[in-house]
Amino acid sequence: MRVLLGLCLVLLLGGCNRVHSDHPLFFAETSTGAAKLRDGVWALQNDDNADCRYDARKPVTRWPDCADWMLVRGGEILGYDRPGKGDVTGAGEWTSLPFVLADGAPPVLQIAMTEDGKVDYQFFGVEQTAGDSAGVTAFSAWPVMCGPPPPSGAMTDGKRRYVTLEPLPGLTVVDESSCTAVDATAVRNAAGPSRAWAGDEGGGARWIRDTYP
Repeated sequence: MRVLLGLCLVLLLGGCNRVHSDHPLFFAETSTGAAKLRDGVWALQNDDNADCRYDARKPVTRWPDCADWMLVRGGEILGYDRPGKGDVTGAGEWTSLPFVLADGAPPVLQIAMTEDGKVDYQFFGVEQTAGDSAGVTAFSAWPVMCGPPPPSGAMTDGKRRYVTLEPLPGLTVVDESSCTAVDATAVRNAAGPSRAWAGDEGGGARWIRDTYP
């Protein structure tokens, strides 16, 4: 899935020492003071595509495979799955990731991922790097983490431990690689310090134009 794969590369969805929730903690109707991501086509930026060269003025259907993009529309991020080999219809499929950009210092991006019928909510600190009257036009993002990363080689019950030994207040470790949050405040309080712990994890995106393609 080209676009959603690109988003995963930018935000590294599903990584270790991350805050997860099986229910939403942020809601659009209570985040009226938050900045808005401008609707339209966005180019995704990460280490894997840093050397990709292309003309962003062209339709995304003519961008090279190394160029990752997403379509923002209201409260969803849309990705297009191109037709696969043997697909006689020649039709691709659009997939949606619902999101909320909540106010805070820093703001928090909540993204809902659905797999095998289960919804997993993940959270990212956001720094706006450009914007206009229509909203945010560029940002950097990093995962909200459970606490400082564990020492290299840390073990729990004979298993390699990837989650922190010191979870931040309001965060509860649930397995060897993740934690959950008691409420939105716990996520907000963890977003700031997580930036230093995230290291190279994360990425960014910049708005290209209003309409697809």
